[in-house]
Amino acid sequence: MGVTQPTLSHSLKRLEDEVGYQLFLRSKKGLSLTPAGQRLLEKSQELLQSWESILSSVEEEVLQVQGLIRLGCHTAVAQYTLPLFLPALLKNHPLLKIALTHGLSRHMTEMIVSSRLDVALAVNPQRHPDLVIKELIQDRVTIWIPQNCINPDILLVDPSLLQSQDIISKLGKRGIYFKRTIESSSLEVIAQLMNEGAGYAILPERVVKALSNIKVVAMKNAPVFEDKICAVYKPEFRKIKRGEVFLQAITRF
Repeated sequence: MGVTQPTLSHSLKRLEDEVGYQLFLRSKKGLSLTPAGQRLLEKSQELLQSWESILSSVEEEVLQVQGLIRLGCHTAVAQYTLPLFLPALLKNHPLLKIALTHGLSRHMTEMIVSSRLDVALAVNPQRHPDLVIKELIQDRVTIWIPQNCINPDILLVDPSLLQSQDIISKLGKRGIYFKRTIESSSLEVIAQLMNEGAGYAILPERVVKALSNIKVVAMKNAPVFEDKICAVYKPEFRKIKRGEVFLQAITRF
C-alpha cells in the first residue's frame, strides 16, 4: 500500500472515529471486520460503482454528440439561418436535441450570460468578458420600397429595434418624414405588409430576400445601419462535443 504500518493503523482508527463504530476486530492473527465494518465495505463498493458511472456519464457528455442545446435567436434571423444547417445537423446526430428561444438579440445575449441559453445567433451583440462572439455574416438595414406600393406616405417599422431608432433619427435630421407610421414587433408581419404594398419598410436586407416575393428596392439616399450576425456562447460550450459540432455546422453554412 506504500505506507508504514503505524500510518495504516492510524488511518483505520481515524475511519472508526469518523463512522462512530468499531469496524475492525484486532487479534494476534490480524484484523477482521465487525458486522458494521462488513456493512461499510458493501456500501463503499456501491459508492465506488456509482462514482465510476458518474465519471462515465461526464465523459459521454464531453465526448459524444448528444443532449440538449438551448439556442436563442430573433425569429427573423431564424428564418434565413436555421434551415441552412439545422436539418442536416439533426439528421447526422440523432441523439442531439435543440430547444429554440426567440426574442431580441440583446435579450438572447443576456440569457447566455445568466446560463439560461447555451448559444445564440445574435445581431450586433454587446461585448462581455464571459462571452465568445464569433462573427458569421453581415447584413444591412435600410428603407425598402415594394414595386406595388400604394401608400408611399406610410412607414412600416419595429420601433423596439436599435437599427430602426437610428434610421428614423437620421431621417429626421435630413428633413425626411412620413405622414403615417405602422408599428409592429414582428419583422415577418412588416415584410408581409410591404409585400402587399402597404407602405415603405425598415427591414434587414436578408429578411427582405427571405420573405419578399415581389421586386423590392432600397430607397435612394436612405440611412443604412450595418449589422453583424454572430454566434455568442460561453467558452465551455465549445469544449463539449455537441457544442463543437454545432459551431462547426453554423460556421460552414
